[in-house]
Amino acid sequence: MIERDILEKIESRGLPCPFTATSSGEVSTTGSGEALIEKFSHTATVLFETINAVGDVKIDTLEILGEKKSLIIEFEDDFLVGTLFDSRAGLDVSQLYNLLEELKGKPEAEAEEKPGSVMGPELLDKIKAVMSDYLGDFTERIYKNQLKTQKINPDELYEDDIRRFIFALGKAAGMVIGPSRGASLTNKLLELVK
Repeated sequence: MIERDILEKIESRGLPCPFTATSSGEVSTTGSGEALIEKFSHTATVLFETINAVGDVKIDTLEILGEKKSLIIEFEDDFLVGTLFDSRAGLDVSQLYNLLEELKGKPEAEAEEKPGSVMGPELLDKIKAVMSDYLGDFTERIYKNQLKTQKINPDELYEDDIRRFIFALGKAAGMVIGPSRGASLTNKLLELVK
């Protein structure tokens, strides 16, 4: 994830309310975006899930221009960087794209060592069984999408990976069954790793 101080430096050069998000749900923004961090997180989840559902499609940029607010997002495989800004005449959107490109080149390297205890692969079967109670026919698709997106290795399960996987499943499920049922699913799944 891009560190907040880098986002703030880029913001000071003219990128209003910048944010970054990973497909695993990590979101970072500046002070100007703190009040919107949940919305950025939800937007990123919807976008990554849509891209996964569509399949073999490469999306580089998303631009939504409204009367009052506009949004520009640039994508990498499992990482996005965007800006939310006031729509106004005379704004140089190309400058915003240049600053987004600059940010996109700086994702934080993933840690080599996996923290947490090792979990047995039978846990994944239990997770899928609980999901089925909530999602029915949607279980397999959401399960497989998140297994791939979260880069879960069934032969090498760590507690931190499973927790990240569970939260991602809950968010994805929430888009199908509603946020409160998605949260209920997350809580039920978390009971499996206690």
